[in-house]
Amino acid sequence: MSLGAAARNKLPVIGAALCAAALLGTLSCQVDHGLAPLPGMVRARVLFYGGPPPKNTEGIYLVVAPKFPPRAINELYHSPNSLPFKWDAVRDTMVTEMALPYGHYDAISLWWYNTETKSNLADILALPLDASNNLLPLGFDITKEQPVFDIDLRANWSRVDRDASIEGTIYFNGPFPANTLATAVAAYVRKPEANVEFLTMLKSIDFSVGPESDKYDAQNNVYHYVLPVRHGTVAYVAVFWLPEGASLTDFWVLGIYEDPNAPGNPGSMSLRAGEAKKGVDIYVDWAKARP
Repeated sequence: MSLGAAARNKLPVIGAALCAAALLGTLSCQVDHGLAPLPGMVRARVLFYGGPPPKNTEGIYLVVAPKFPPRAINELYHSPNSLPFKWDAVRDTMVTEMALPYGHYDAISLWWYNTETKSNLADILALPLDASNNLLPLGFDITKEQPVFDIDLRANWSRVDRDASIEGTIYFNGPFPANTLATAVAAYVRKPEANVEFLTMLKSIDFSVGPESDKYDAQNNVYHYVLPVRHGTVAYVAVFWLPEGASLTDFWVLGIYEDPNAPGNPGSMSLRAGEAKKGVDIYVDWAKARP
């Protein structure tokens, strides 16, 4: 179905963040190169817990968005190097600073990068939400009168310690359209309904689905996926698609994993640590990607 019209306004979080990650895979945003000093600063006290960090951790980066969702990836500010953290600590605290120009900022977050796959939307380690503003990302201001903004960020290592997996085959009823920009398979704790739930309910996402992948069988139009997830409940698995030239919020849901006992309804499962759940197949109809 199309997520334009009435449903489309539910996807600014997943659309912008997924597209940004899918297009780059690595941070390539604004950094201070020392050409001119920036007058303001955000100072974050990062509280790590749920550790130790996963062994495949490459680094943790502080990311600030003047607009959320961002219109383009180069609107973001990020730390040029990974934040220091302790490999052997269950809990840890550190302070990091980022110079910023005066202005309003819609969101601040910590992104986790690993040594095995491209980072993506599910790799947000911390994203403060504003309870007084419909649980949208917490914004802040840097001004001449208040040039420093202090914030505590809680980073739960277990969020990115994916100790189980779901596997299946995505059956496409034809080749990928030439105007494909990004395609992803995503797993959720439960079916997201509200805007922010497309982020907060997300367990894992893989945006490498596509004809360029060695997992894609072009002759039969099928893609075999293995999606690492944290053990626990997975109640919604879906394939998203975004065309070229579309807004970052114009994702379409092309298919879901259906309950074998109730076709048409989302399938649900509970995974133990170390379990690999197989047979989570999804049938995609390209007709759902047309207005």
